[in-house]
Amino acid sequence: MRQLKPDARMKQMILKRGCYSPEENRRIYDKWFAPGPRQKFQQVNRRFRLVDKVVCDIGCSYGTTLMFCKEGSYGIDIEPYESQFARSIGLTVYQRDFLHDPISDLPRVEAIWCSAVLEHVESVHIFLRRMALLLEPGGLVAIYVPTIPLMPALRLAPPLRKFTTGYLYSDHINAFTPSTLRFFCERAGFQTLDVSPFLPGIASLANHIPLVNRLVDGCVYVGRKISEWAYPEGATRTSSEDEKGFVYK
Repeated sequence: MRQLKPDARMKQMILKRGCYSPEENRRIYDKWFAPGPRQKFQQVNRRFRLVDKVVCDIGCSYGTTLMFCKEGSYGIDIEPYESQFARSIGLTVYQRDFLHDPISDLPRVEAIWCSAVLEHVESVHIFLRRMALLLEPGGLVAIYVPTIPLMPALRLAPPLRKFTTGYLYSDHINAFTPSTLRFFCERAGFQTLDVSPFLPGIASLANHIPLVNRLVDGCVYVGRKISEWAYPEGATRTSSEDEKGFVYK
């Protein structure tokens, strides 16, 4: 499958229709659109064909990924500046706090892409349960988070620092490993399809080698919504269709 990148027509449209000054539209295009969607999305898309599905991109920013998704797809972002730009170039984007704002009015989708968001949110479980509410039965969820690498001390080597320290950024309040990310998602109603760094090219050989695939920072969870999912026997919660995705017994 070819690399997703904007063509000349898409570039012209973004620069012309962007709602800010020509200079700012150019800056946004060069930084966020010209390289195409981030590599994690590219790799997940190669295997799971996200662009052939109606997608909700949670944390969509300016709409870099959303530009390539099927008609009917939409984004959600908390930031007004990015949301306004995305809407100005013709994308459907809702400016909302996904954890706290109502979502019952949003269309259900075939897949959710959520990149570099979970490490910021106050309640990971509620966030994931709300994702399940947005998905059609059997829908896919793909979540990228920075992770604690197997050997955090690698950050002391200057050439490796940027590959091992993403989880330490000052605004992050949650940290994950592939195992904890999987647990969070399975305990929120998803069947695991893959948990992997989704490294590209020749490096992809390490994606499923235990321990080796944890040497760098970053992991993607891909799962499928389980229809009529229930919490384990003895749990104090019951799954529901309300805004949190569960109620206490």
